[in-house]
Amino acid sequence: MLKLANKRAVVTGAASGLGLAMARLFVAEGMHVVLADLPGERLEVAVQSFDAGQVTAVPTDVSDPGSMAELAERVRAEGGVDLLCNNAGITGDLPRCSWEHDLANWRRVLDVNLLGVVNGLHSFVPMMLEQGREGHIVNTASMGGLMALPFISPYAAAKAALVALSESLDLELKSLCADIAVSVLCPGLVPTGLTGPGGDHVESRTAPPGATAKAFHEHAQKALRSASVTADQVAMQLLTAIHEKRFYVLTHENSLELAGRRLQRLTRDCSPHYRSSQA
Repeated sequence: MLKLANKRAVVTGAASGLGLAMARLFVAEGMHVVLADLPGERLEVAVQSFDAGQVTAVPTDVSDPGSMAELAERVRAEGGVDLLCNNAGITGDLPRCSWEHDLANWRRVLDVNLLGVVNGLHSFVPMMLEQGREGHIVNTASMGGLMALPFISPYAAAKAALVALSESLDLELKSLCADIAVSVLCPGLVPTGLTGPGGDHVESRTAPPGATAKAFHEHAQKALRSASVTADQVAMQLLTAIHEKRFYVLTHENSLELAGRRLQRLTRDCSPHYRSSQA
């Protein structure tokens, strides 16, 4: 079991929502936590919710490789990192068909949700390997990365890629016999600043969503309002997974059923159509 007391954590997207819930729980475990998020009032308010000395705030843009490198250098200078949580994410534009999401939205979502994690790995994994001590990396994906979802394709594509990236990372670290575990966190609906009403949606430069996409969005918002799993509960499940060094962290009761639908479709659709020619 990984001991967290007196260790150091870095959490991106730590100024609110799930990232802040993680940070609070890690502090309660005796860790010092670096809160990395965009500069502004949210980060300042988040720091003020902790006692002096428990956390360090570092304004960071995960989509900027230089900003992430600067964060890593500061963390290195102050003692390194034992637990890295690549958690920052955005939802992007309002739901609409894949071809109707403008290219700026595609780039923005991929830059934060996928390349933000790539930047985190580039900046921190070499340091963690050089340290030669036990460590853990958490990449926050989503159930959207394990199941088919319409109308939010930039988000779903980024999260699916992040699951695959995490699987590759885990195999690579194991091949090096590194004492660094990997977890990919795939929560379902959780009311946070990211997903709740008024969250990170931006006005599109294209036409308004069609009726079906609009209905999907309204249904999702209704489901969020009645969601029973909180950010604190997700963070607690993640903490257990870190202690147990579990890779997949599914936090909602019906997660396996939802993810299993992809396997059912694969099984149904992929009968062996190809037959080798007979002599």
